[in-house]
Amino acid sequence: MRCVLPCPAVVVSALALAAVALPVREVAACGGCFVPASQSAVVQDAERILFAFDPATKSSVVWVEIRYNGPANDFGWVLPLPKKPEVSVGSAWLFDRLDVATAPRFDVTTDSAQENCGRTERSSGGGCGAADFNGSAKRATSAGGAFAAEVDANGKPAVSVLEHSQTGPYDYQIIAGTSGDAVQTWLDARGYKMPALAKDVLDAHVKKGDVFVAVKLLQGVGAKEIRPIVLKMTDAEPCVPLRLTAIAAADNMAVQTYIAGPGRAIPKNYLHVRVNDLRINWFAPQTNYGQVVAAAIDEAAGHAFVTEFAGKLPKKVAVPQRFGGSESEAFVDEAQLDTAKIATAKNAKELIVALRASNFPITAETAAEFEKLTGLAKAAKQTDQLVAFWSGAHEGTALAIDIKLDGAALAKKLEAEFVQPIKTVLPLLLGADRFTRMVLRIDPKEMTKDPVFAYHKTLPDVANVRKATVRQVCRKGDYQTDAWRLTLDGLGTWVVDLQTGAPFTANQFPLLPNTAKDARFQKTPAAAVVELLDETGDPRPIDPSQIELVDAAISGAQAGKPSLDAAFSLKKAATRFTPPASDALVQSAAAGSGCGTGWTGDARATMGGLLALAVAVLLWMRRRRTA
Repeated sequence: MRCVLPCPAVVVSALALAAVALPVREVAACGGCFVPASQSAVVQDAERILFAFDPATKSSVVWVEIRYNGPANDFGWVLPLPKKPEVSVGSAWLFDRLDVATAPRFDVTTDSAQENCGRTERSSGGGCGAADFNGSAKRATSAGGAFAAEVDANGKPAVSVLEHSQTGPYDYQIIAGTSGDAVQTWLDARGYKMPALAKDVLDAHVKKGDVFVAVKLLQGVGAKEIRPIVLKMTDAEPCVPLRLTAIAAADNMAVQTYIAGPGRAIPKNYLHVRVNDLRINWFAPQTNYGQVVAAAIDEAAGHAFVTEFAGKLPKKVAVPQRFGGSESEAFVDEAQLDTAKIATAKNAKELIVALRASNFPITAETAAEFEKLTGLAKAAKQTDQLVAFWSGAHEGTALAIDIKLDGAALAKKLEAEFVQPIKTVLPLLLGADRFTRMVLRIDPKEMTKDPVFAYHKTLPDVANVRKATVRQVCRKGDYQTDAWRLTLDGLGTWVVDLQTGAPFTANQFPLLPNTAKDARFQKTPAAAVVELLDETGDPRPIDPSQIELVDAAISGAQAGKPSLDAAFSLKKAATRFTPPASDALVQSAAAGSGCGTGWTGDARATMGGLLALAVAVLLWMRRRRTA
């Protein structure tokens, strides 16, 4: 069985793409993509890919996000595929909605009752032609002229152009070759700058009968107009071509995967890790979460995924607002995608009115289309902030420029390149039994095997929200905050020093602690659990002494078959770590100092016990005097 290979090559950072191998089918070796390093390239930290399988049509739909910030002329993709795909474009807006719904969140609640501080007030914790709106339509070009196929020694075409068309900002050609040399020569002649290492890889794909999708930007299109590419193929299985991605990958590259399927998606030939929450800086989790994930994966021989979300996609999501806070919105409101009002616009003023009335999404792609027709941002000298400008117009900014436009043509283009791709894949995402978000962070030297995925139907869901409670602590009982208490349910509660030890006074706020730098937590592993997942059964924890052995043993694992050979003997895994002992409640040493304490739970019970003891002592002393 062949596999979908949506692997774009964009200069330095060849994209490492996630995919899903359907259960009970063998997965063929996957291909890759490649373009040599260039000083103009921007090394990318993460790539996002969405895969959904439609069981009714047996079609695989793959969305590949492209991030690139270099000269448009240097941009190029080469995608080896097992069969000729349908090629179209999507929108980063859908990826952003998936992020809002599934990305890791850290909810930190600040307890209003400070500990031993004598106060109870609440504290805070701290290209597409401007007039051309048919870009989505297939504009067939013959294989003759400038795109004539080269011939081999026998006079037969060495490279055949199966399709030459355009979609969105892209000009693409689907080609088939008789040899790797012929394909590389063809690509080199058209500015794809294939490295010498690519020849053997190309030849291997040619021998398998693969075709190649070669993608460039249209003449006059800037790199800012790049958008996700959508590939649709029937009866094809996807895979992650990490071995070939290593040719041009960035260090510690993140592979962000979104997988809709009949169960929770699991890696078959990679291990799985669960992150140790003690290693996260809870006062600024965005500063080190990625580092903790990378460290946890390194503890699993560099070959492991972290599941950041698994479950049904929520119908409502909390969307951050431009001026702070968040609002609850539908994951995707299809009424918001209605272009009927836009189609009636005859000028720029009417377009803005239509956008306001429909609340149509303002994204990099849609803002670019609005700007091409109106030039309003250019007139306001804000072309470097298109999304912000058009969001402002969308929200009520007055614009007096009256420029005629063809609203019907604009609506047609938006329907083809923005609305319909979303509406096509949306039922597959919302209708899937489970939706899984996983991440891998990996260096090129670790890209020694291509990840294969399957589904487990009974594994528990994974929430994307991590929670903690923090409380100010005054260890001296003198109204000065010199530490914070961190409480993690199921792990414990600890007093953590401020970053500088600066006290809380009327004129000086304390610097919040970096919980990740607490010596007790630094000694714990980044991976709370390293485990092996299969389509059935419970997760199997791996003993540290066997991690590398298991990693090697599952390299050839396939969906539908046990990852480990029955002859492999797994040790009973030793406990990876025990959380540090919890810290007792801080109490002032000076009796009657006037420092009130915000007692709660066990603290109240402790105080009650002390009072009872004091009463008993007083009664005993009174009896002594009476005697």
